[in-house]
Amino acid sequence: MKRFASHLLILSPDIIYTKQVIEVENQLLVRIFPLEEELESVSWLSGVLFLSSQKMDINTIIKKLREAVGVRLPSFLSKYSSNVSIGDLIYVYLVSSVDLPTLSILPETQIEELYAY
Repeated sequence: MKRFASHLLILSPDIIYTKQVIEVENQLLVRIFPLEEELESVSWLSGVLFLSSQKMDINTIIKKLREAVGVRLPSFLSKYSSNVSIGDLIYVYLVSSVDLPTLSILPETQIEELYAY
């Protein structure tokens, strides 16, 4: 089982949480809960976590990010989002170097897949 937390968690363009922990086991979403205190078993990651039921081609996404500077991240991710639920098979992505107050994509914004197996 792996637990990740970050500044923001995006499940869809309309569902964005702050300081949440996701718990994943065997690539299945086990639960989501608020990060209220430091927990030993949680990996804190700086940036935005994004959960998707589809695997994304990271190289293609990175190229598209370069063309989307200034676009709000939830809008950019909308074509990759799906309504994930507890028990679903998921892919976990970390988007770093985002303007957190506006959620805008910056020239240095990066994305990587987190392996939650």
